[in-house]
Amino acid sequence: MGAHLRDTLLALPDSDWQPEEYLALLQQLDDEGLDDFTRVRELLGIASGKDNAWYTLRVGELKSMLALAGGDMEQALIWAEWTQEFNASVFTPQRSNYYRCLQTLLLLAQEPERDPAQYHSAFVKMYGQDAVDAASAAMSGEERFNGLFAIDSDLQALPAHQALLAAYEKLQQAKRRHWANA
Repeated sequence: MGAHLRDTLLALPDSDWQPEEYLALLQQLDDEGLDDFTRVRELLGIASGKDNAWYTLRVGELKSMLALAGGDMEQALIWAEWTQEFNASVFTPQRSNYYRCLQTLLLLAQEPERDPAQYHSAFVKMYGQDAVDAASAAMSGEERFNGLFAIDSDLQALPAHQALLAAYEKLQQAKRRHWANA
């Protein structure tokens, strides 16, 4: 279903595209009618393991990340709110805190008459320095795709996927031995 997107999506964390390219990919996801609730790992057919952000990443959360990377803060806010609402139960406490902080900063950015610097210390007290730094970096475009890491086409960065492939190969060898002796 999403095989044609695999290499592109897995390489996003290391990408350095123009903002409009991220927004074009976001539009492509919409045009293809992908369900926002679909887990990206299932869409791409990868076994990510449970210890990373790829495990919980849904198409809707990816849309938030793409909107941020593309500089569309209004759309990023919509998808960040969606992500908080529908993913909070599967997020680590740190990831949930990051999205709460991001949502707050995006809301503040919608009010040009307010100076974000004046709220910085309060946000650090509420969310912690790491979350404020990560959310600020995501909004400025310094750090895109928070929590995700790039994965090459051989999927070497995914030990769970490699273990699955090794088990599959063992099964195939056993089948070949069985049929050779039959």
